[in-house]
Amino acid sequence: MNIGKNLSSCSWCVLLCCVLQINGQTQYDVKKVNDHVYIFTELWDANANGNCGVVIGDKEVLLINSMMLSSAPDLEKEIQKITDLPIGFVINSDSDTYNHNANSYFADKGATIISHENIKYSGAYHQLLFKKEISIHIGDEVVTAYHTPSHTLDHVDIYLENSNVLFMGDGFQPHWLTYTGPNGIEGVLSGINKAIALSDDNTIIVPGNTSKEPKYYFGDKDHLLRNREIYVKFNRRVGELFIKGFTTEEIALDEVVNKIVEKLEAYPKFKPYLTYVVEESVEVNFKTKIK
Repeated sequence: MNIGKNLSSCSWCVLLCCVLQINGQTQYDVKKVNDHVYIFTELWDANANGNCGVVIGDKEVLLINSMMLSSAPDLEKEIQKITDLPIGFVINSDSDTYNHNANSYFADKGATIISHENIKYSGAYHQLLFKKEISIHIGDEVVTAYHTPSHTLDHVDIYLENSNVLFMGDGFQPHWLTYTGPNGIEGVLSGINKAIALSDDNTIIVPGNTSKEPKYYFGDKDHLLRNREIYVKFNRRVGELFIKGFTTEEIALDEVVNKIVEKLEAYPKFKPYLTYVVEESVEVNFKTKIK
């Protein structure tokens, strides 16, 4: 074709949606990839930040994730600093609030909102829905959104073929483990494997919910390969201990479990939240499969 879950109640996953404002305006770090692709990192007054993308065409702009309604006017003004073209399309990564909350704001200004078909089961404002994949030619760029079973039932990754940028939304974080969602570890690994197949050594991997540290705002193929290995080892160890009767708290304190995840940059800060990651792994990957 051309042209989910609710937010996790786990504090390690939510930790967002409080926008940092200075003098009443939302703050952004802006990365220019090339003359027509930009990555905006919205700075939140929380333990995370959030990324969105801007693709500039000949007549209009494509926005990857609309962010929060409260910050939409400031996001619009920030985009107007680099182009006076209108926002013609918005693509949502998934039904997590910050990915779609401002959909109606941009739709009222003429944008077409594009989402995976399962987003209709959430409270997100939606218009154009697709099932497997959708591609949009905008200027010199081909933007392809494709469904992955990561994180939510309506999750999509967005690949910018000519600019070699892959927006993975909440299906991947370079600095920590993401909430795997209802499809569990198999879903996340499926998304990561697809991303690895599309990537080379120069691909910019853009997570949705991202680090407070600018050097970890984005990832690369090496992060994908490293995190895939961590996910496999982590869930294997969690499963072994769960079968033996360990509690989630005991598993989170396990020396081997901690050794596996300490390679992640956020480990020193997020170690207290490891119990929530273990709890989610047990619930999704093991309790529903072991009788």
